[in-house]
Amino acid sequence: MTNEATSFWKFIGNYQIEIPIIQRDYAQGRLGKEHLRNNFLVNLKLALDYQLPEPALKLDFVYGSEDEGKLSPLDGQQRLTTLWLLHWYVALRAGKLEEASVRLRNFTYETRISSREFCRNLCIPQNFEEYEGNIGIVDFITSRTWFYSSWKQDPTIQSMLRMIGGTKINDKQGNDIIDGLEELFDANKESFESYWTALTSENAPIVFYYLNLKDFKLTDNLYIKMNARGKQLTSFENFKADFIGYIEEKAKEDDAWGRFLNTEKGIPIKLDTEWTDVFWKNRDSNGEIDRIFFAFLNRYLLNCAIIYNDAKDTSKEWKLYGTESDDSSLRYDNGFSIYSSILSKPEFLENLSSLFERLAGVKEDVCAYLPKWFGEFDFIPKYTGNTISTLTQTQRVVFFGVCRYLESCSAFNERRFRRWMRVVCNLAENTTINTVDAMVARLKLIDELSKHVENIYEYLASEDFKIQSKASPEQLGEEIAKAKQILKPQEAQLPERPTDWSDDKEWNWESAISEAEGYAFFNGAIRFLFRNKNNKWEWNNFTTKWRNAQFLFGEKGFYKNKSTLLRYFISKFTEWDMFLGITFDSTQSSWRSNLLDDKWSCPIDEMLCSSSFEVNPDYHSSFEGKQKAVQEELVISGLLDYIERGCYLNYRDNDIYILYPYNAKADRKKYIIADKRNKLLSTLYGGCIDLSNKQLGKIYTNQKIEGCDFFWGWDIHFIYVDDAEYAFRWQHWNWIDLYEDNKRLYEENNNLTINGSEIKDEKDLVEKMDQCIDRYRISKGNADQLN
Repeated sequence: MTNEATSFWKFIGNYQIEIPIIQRDYAQGRLGKEHLRNNFLVNLKLALDYQLPEPALKLDFVYGSEDEGKLSPLDGQQRLTTLWLLHWYVALRAGKLEEASVRLRNFTYETRISSREFCRNLCIPQNFEEYEGNIGIVDFITSRTWFYSSWKQDPTIQSMLRMIGGTKINDKQGNDIIDGLEELFDANKESFESYWTALTSENAPIVFYYLNLKDFKLTDNLYIKMNARGKQLTSFENFKADFIGYIEEKAKEDDAWGRFLNTEKGIPIKLDTEWTDVFWKNRDSNGEIDRIFFAFLNRYLLNCAIIYNDAKDTSKEWKLYGTESDDSSLRYDNGFSIYSSILSKPEFLENLSSLFERLAGVKEDVCAYLPKWFGEFDFIPKYTGNTISTLTQTQRVVFFGVCRYLESCSAFNERRFRRWMRVVCNLAENTTINTVDAMVARLKLIDELSKHVENIYEYLASEDFKIQSKASPEQLGEEIAKAKQILKPQEAQLPERPTDWSDDKEWNWESAISEAEGYAFFNGAIRFLFRNKNNKWEWNNFTTKWRNAQFLFGEKGFYKNKSTLLRYFISKFTEWDMFLGITFDSTQSSWRSNLLDDKWSCPIDEMLCSSSFEVNPDYHSSFEGKQKAVQEELVISGLLDYIERGCYLNYRDNDIYILYPYNAKADRKKYIIADKRNKLLSTLYGGCIDLSNKQLGKIYTNQKIEGCDFFWGWDIHFIYVDDAEYAFRWQHWNWIDLYEDNKRLYEENNNLTINGSEIKDEKDLVEKMDQCIDRYRISKGNADQLN
């Protein structure tokens, strides 16, 4: 312990005071501490006015540890902060800030960079040249350009501002509690000059004793033990501390890293100022941004690992991906090794700095420049209740596209950015990205293209276009064709401008293509509008196809008119391969697949160039045999209005064609077509099995599809009415078996069955069932005689 009491002015002249990495917020400035501030400040003022019985106000001990000229207060940092603010405020009002600022800069914070930067700005005299005392000091400070909006929620900075300016909080009697330096020290300049002289004199009226813990080295554990009120850093604050420490270590090895430690433009200061402002508008109700800031950096750095380090999904860097792309639960709790393995080159930090620099200059949310059809996408994460917004695999590709533009562009240009992101979104959306490998392939495709973020159309349209990536070949080919038409249009009629198109916006091929991309469920993929029946790009019919596409696929589009359009489309099939892989329903996803797959380019071309979309009732298929029957039934019968969604056409043994959804288990979702049993049984159909008053010669089943002459199921169970009700089952292998008590009688008598392939018509079917019943009666009579 020093033998003599010391003043703060002398103390700060001898030491560079650095509030340690672990500390509680500046508690004396908190809300709810108004009376504490009042009592302490009143005593300080009484001392300065020499109105105390003792010649000097002696404050409690300050404990600290010294290391390389820096003093870390172990206890007493609250008092030191208040004394520092007192000296700063008196110097400002006395006109002494210029001479005092050099020494006052010896007070700082170790890693709470926002607090450090705030204190530094208070010590820049030029920042207060316009201050005349006619407005509140806090209002003046917070209105300055150097005061970041995010600081309004920084607890330490807010506490400092309360200590400087006070609050408007009243006591129980309704009187304002004088709890700020400005409120208490309501004096003229001459009085402040006297206060300044007193504070800086050898016989300063405010002193304390300092205890140097030179036998100890300051550690986090020691701090917590000696200051039980200490507050640990948050997960993100620990990350920032290690991030800065990593840069400092790299700078010792390589001078190229040193530029990132610049006191005014380096990463440490940007983390708590310019970069913080980017996330500020998405803060939660408590003013917290740590989780969204951390998530953004994790997403960015994972992309760096994938692109630059070729990190496999089994490597430790993929922890940043979270669980199935959900990274909302990630915390910084396993050290910096993952990040150090990614940030191996200074260029990565250069790119990150460029990204934030460009982002700060973007007037709107970057998502405002994306195609409208792309939907919700939080480039900057948002708080949603107790969690934060995440990204799908497709959105991660788009996130990367935004980052690559901001990293690579010379300056943000709205037109170039919109063009680049239109291409990125089209490529990301119109590819199946449901695996990690698929996502990585698209990231690498976007990375290859990103060398031309400022002239993407020109690059796509150039004769020199060459790319190694094999991802998304169909959509990439479409983007190339559209870029060429935008820059050097083929001779083709430009579609008419929409009636609601703004007069101040140019209408050209780029705008026409963008309009089409955003229509209905097209979502950026419109090659069906300029691909002819031979799978070649052709723009001559674009206007006709675009007009028909709006009629067919709009909000109330013709495609919703039961299965009419689908049946018309199937009527144009000329190759059997066209029936394979098609989904026989009229959902948006199914039509989207039909429109985009080049397998159906010929019928799509013919359909979109048509003037009518009604099915010809006299339609005849050009196929032969069973295939002819399949096409005609699908086109004419109306079956497609009634079947389950998601059905595919399948071929099975015994020359069976059957419709059912992928992996369907339920029998009622299966429909055998091009089989005469549908027509024959429909002719004899009398109703459901439980119907009373059944008619002689009719069949009754619960498998009839009402509205068309079809039945569901592999096998059809039905009741035939003769002198009694007899149960039959038309098996899918085309034999009709007689049943009794749900038992197939063929097992006992192979004469109790009918060969369905031999039946000529419904009359023949009735006769054969009657004959089968007769054989059953005979066999049953013989069995009874034997018994």
